[in-house]
Amino acid sequence: MTDESTKTGASAISAEAMLQRFLLISRAVAGQLDFQSLIQKVSEEVGFFLPHDHIDVCILTGERDMHVAYEARLHTGWGEAPEPVPVSFSPIRSILRGEEEFILTADAQLDERFHFDGAFSDPIFDARLRSRLHVPLQVEGKVIGALSYSCHARGIYEDSHVTIAQYVADLLSSYIHALNQGERARKAAIRQAEIHAHAEGLRAGALRLTEALEQERQRIGMDLHDQTLADLTRLNHELRRLRQSPKIPGEALNSLTDRLEGCLQELRSIIEDARPSVLKLFGFEEGIEALLERAIASQARPITVKFSDETGGTGNSLQETLQIALFRITQEAVNNAIKHADASRISVCLSQADGLLCLSITDNGLGLVSDDTDHLGGIENMRTRATLISAEFSIEPAEKSSGTCVRVMMPVTNLTKCPITEPERNNAYLDS
Repeated sequence: MTDESTKTGASAISAEAMLQRFLLISRAVAGQLDFQSLIQKVSEEVGFFLPHDHIDVCILTGERDMHVAYEARLHTGWGEAPEPVPVSFSPIRSILRGEEEFILTADAQLDERFHFDGAFSDPIFDARLRSRLHVPLQVEGKVIGALSYSCHARGIYEDSHVTIAQYVADLLSSYIHALNQGERARKAAIRQAEIHAHAEGLRAGALRLTEALEQERQRIGMDLHDQTLADLTRLNHELRRLRQSPKIPGEALNSLTDRLEGCLQELRSIIEDARPSVLKLFGFEEGIEALLERAIASQARPITVKFSDETGGTGNSLQETLQIALFRITQEAVNNAIKHADASRISVCLSQADGLLCLSITDNGLGLVSDDTDHLGGIENMRTRATLISAEFSIEPAEKSSGTCVRVMMPVTNLTKCPITEPERNNAYLDS
C-alpha cells in the first residue's frame, strides 16, 4: 500500500498506525470461535479506516453453489436467512465464483449488477444501503467467500478503499477457513453420532421385538395347547368311543360337527392374530376396519369404533412392510384402549398433509395413567415398530377428551421406497 493510497483512502492515516490497526484486528479475531463473534470484532476494528453502516462476511458452504452470511451493526434479511442461499441468487455472485477481483459501487440501488431475475437484493434495498464494497476471501488461490462493506450514503468508497479492504480480507481468510473447517467437522461428527444412535436404536428395537416375538410364540403355543389341542383331543376320544358303537345316532354326529367347527374357528383366530392375512386379501383400509370389528366383537360393553381415510386410498398403496407395521401399531393401540383405558369410543384416522402421512388412533378412555407393565411394554413395541420404518411416534392426551391419541407420521416418500436397510431381516420383526 502506497502512502498516496493511504492518504486518499484512509484520511491520511500513517502506515505505522495502519499496521498497528491490522495487528489489533489479528489479535481480536484470533480468539473467536464462531463466525458471528468474528465479524463483530472486525466491525469494531476496521471502522478506524473503512467507514461502514453494515459489514458482512459470506462463506461458501460444503454444498454445491450455496453460501451463508454473517452480519454486524445493521442486520438484514441476508444474514437472517434460515438456510444457505444459492450463489446464483447473490448480487455478488461474480465475486464468489472468482469472475471479478472486487465490486465497487457508489449506489447499489441504481447499479444494474444488483438487479437481475431472482436476485436476493431486497435486504440491501430494504436497509437503504447504497455505497458497497466487496472483496473475495481466498485460501491457496481458491475463493471461500467474500467480505462486504456498506453505507447508507452514496459514493463513500474509492479505489483506494479496495486495497485496504483486500488486506483485511487476506488477514481474515485463514481464520475464517479454519472456523469453516471446524464447523464442517463438528456437523460431520454430529451426523455420525446421529447415525450411530439410530443404528443402536434399531438394534435395541430389534432385540425388544425379538423378545416380544418369542412371547407371542409362547402365547400361540399355549392357545393351541389349552384350546385347540384340548378340544381336538376330546373329539378324538369321542370318535374312538363312537367307533365301538354298532349304531351312531345323528345327534352325536351333529354335536361332533359343531365342536369341530368351533375348533376350526379357534384355529383361524389364532392364525389371524399371528399374521393379518386380511391385508393381503383386501388391503390396508379393509384390514383396519376388520381389526376394529374383531376388537369389539367379544366385548360385553358397547364400544363405538370408526375408521376414516382422508388420503383417497393411499393406505392401500403402502408397501406390505409398512402396512403390517402400521396395522400392528393400530392393533396395539386399540387393545390398550379397550383393555387398559376402558374406552367406549375409538377412532382411527389416516391423513396426509405437508408431505407427511399420518396415522392417528384416538380414544376417550382413562388416559395415560396406568402403570401396568404390559401396557408400557406395548407402548415401547409401538415406538420400536415406528422407528424401524423411519416414522415419528408420539402418544399424548387426546385434544377433545380425557383419552389418548397415538400418532405415527412418516414422509410420503416412504410410500414408494422402503426406508429399512435390511428388509428381509426386519420383516420378521415387523410381522410379529
